[in-house]
This record gives sequence, C-alpha cells and structure tokens, in this order.
Amino acid sequence: MAGRPRSLERITVAFLVLAAVCCVAQFALSFFAHVAVRPPPGGVGPPAKTYFEAFGLSEVVLTALGLAAVALVGFLLSRRRLRDEHGAGFGAWAVSAAAAALGVLGFPYLFGVAICLLLACSSATRSRSTASRTEPTAAVGATHRLKG
Repeated sequence: MAGRPRSLERITVAFLVLAAVCCVAQFALSFFAHVAVRPPPGGVGPPAKTYFEAFGLSEVVLTALGLAAVALVGFLLSRRRLRDEHGAGFGAWAVSAAAAALGVLGFPYLFGVAICLLLACSSATRSRSTASRTEPTAAVGATHRLKG
C-alpha cells in the first residue's frame, strides 16, 4: 500500500472547489444585485440598494459559514484518506447534511454549496469502495490461474 496515492481524487477535489466557487460567487454577486427598499414613512429614499448594502452582515456570515463547511469537509475527507479509511465518514456527511438542512430551511444559497459537498462525499465513498471491490477479484483470478 506504499504506492497508493494519499491525496483526494480529482472529482472529489473538483466538487469541493465548485462549492467554494459558489460561496465566493454569491458574495461577489451581492455587490451587484439590487433589492427594493421600503422608504421610511413620509420619506423619500433611493428606490433600490445592492443586496450587500441592505443585508451586508448576513451575507458575510453566510459566506463564512459556507467556506467553513467546505474547508471542514475537505479536511475530514483528506484526513480519512491519509488514514487509509474507506468512505467519507460520519463527520463529512453530517456537515454536508447540515448545510443542506440550512439551505432548505431558509438559506437557498447554502443549498447549492451543500449539493456540491454531498457530491464530494459521495465521490469519495464511491472511488474508495470501487477500488476495494476490484482488488479481491484480481486475487481470485490469480488464484484460479495457478490452479489451472
């Protein structure tokens, strides 16, 4: 097992990078998207503000939460890979599911990030289990050839 690479698979890394790009893109777009703002009673105000002007703190918190989830899932997946453990593990799945739950409960921006995180966990599980399924088959074939 010394020759086996200990880094994450390309598809897993691609999903993690896509999740991080979604976080940063959402934050960048908040500076350009305009939302209607209700003027104070009897006052006249600007017809619209950018999303960041209206909801700046919540946007920063959601971006930080999304990036933290991506970093944590990436850390947990790479740690399991370094320890030669199979699958994504409970921690990575739990963080991804929590992000999905927050996305469904009212933060739809996090739902896209959660989909990428769930796909990253799924790809880590699939690639590890596929490798373990093919190894016994090769050993059985080699044993069969020795007998015949």
